[in-house]
Amino acid sequence: MSTSAKRVLLAIILVFVLANAFFAAYYITLKQSPDGKPSVGPENGTTASVTGQAAYPGQPTQSQQPNGQEQTGIPDPAATEPAPPSTTALPETTVPAPTAPQVPPEETVSPTYIGGILVVNKSYPLPRSYDPGGLTDECESAFYEMQAAAEEEGLDLYIASGFRSYDLQASLYQRYCNRDGQAAADTYSARPGHSEHQSGLAIDLNTITSDFAYTAEGQWVAEHCWEYGFILRYPADKVDITGYMYEPWHIRYLGRSAASAVYHSGLCLEEYLGIDSVYNY
Repeated sequence: MSTSAKRVLLAIILVFVLANAFFAAYYITLKQSPDGKPSVGPENGTTASVTGQAAYPGQPTQSQQPNGQEQTGIPDPAATEPAPPSTTALPETTVPAPTAPQVPPEETVSPTYIGGILVVNKSYPLPRSYDPGGLTDECESAFYEMQAAAEEEGLDLYIASGFRSYDLQASLYQRYCNRDGQAAADTYSARPGHSEHQSGLAIDLNTITSDFAYTAEGQWVAEHCWEYGFILRYPADKVDITGYMYEPWHIRYLGRSAASAVYHSGLCLEEYLGIDSVYNY
């Protein structure tokens, strides 16, 4: 081969090599991302690059996953959801807890006696200042006499709740209002000043549930408490008149004569005295 032919062949080979180098460089440039890092994505079966870059817009990397959860490659809707448009903030409002009703002014309240009986119900309150400091001596003595008689029958009577001050009743009533609402609380709890327990003449016996009526003690009390000066204050068939649910555990001391008269009349105390029991505030 002549020298000129060899030169032509070398020139062709050189052009070919340079062309290959040029196209290889151009191809590599196309495959580079704008920041110079290799481009990755779902199309090549890879969910994230080795540098931790997210595979989907808005999806956090493994190091960004909340609570240290492992990245799954599935877009997080919350991460890609646009932020809600800003709005003018409204003032915060709070719903106040139910509160006990306002009681009549102290100076307008005084104890009410009808036929020598101290009356305490929804219509007739006691003033806040009325405070015997506990069960009256007469009431307490009558209870212990009744307790001893029941014990002779093999029964066990005890005081579950006796005297309650005005303030204690207010606290209890407020708690019930907060829990059940005022309308419901009024069926089983007295508003402050309207509780017979404040008089020192009322006793809750044993278990303060309706089941007490079915115990031997409950049945004995219903039949014999009048003999010791007590009455069942809130009978089952007088709920609409007394204003309170049936309370077989609640007894009220009237004294033997009055208790006997009320018991044998078959009436509740409101009927016997000709009065009502309704809140007027």
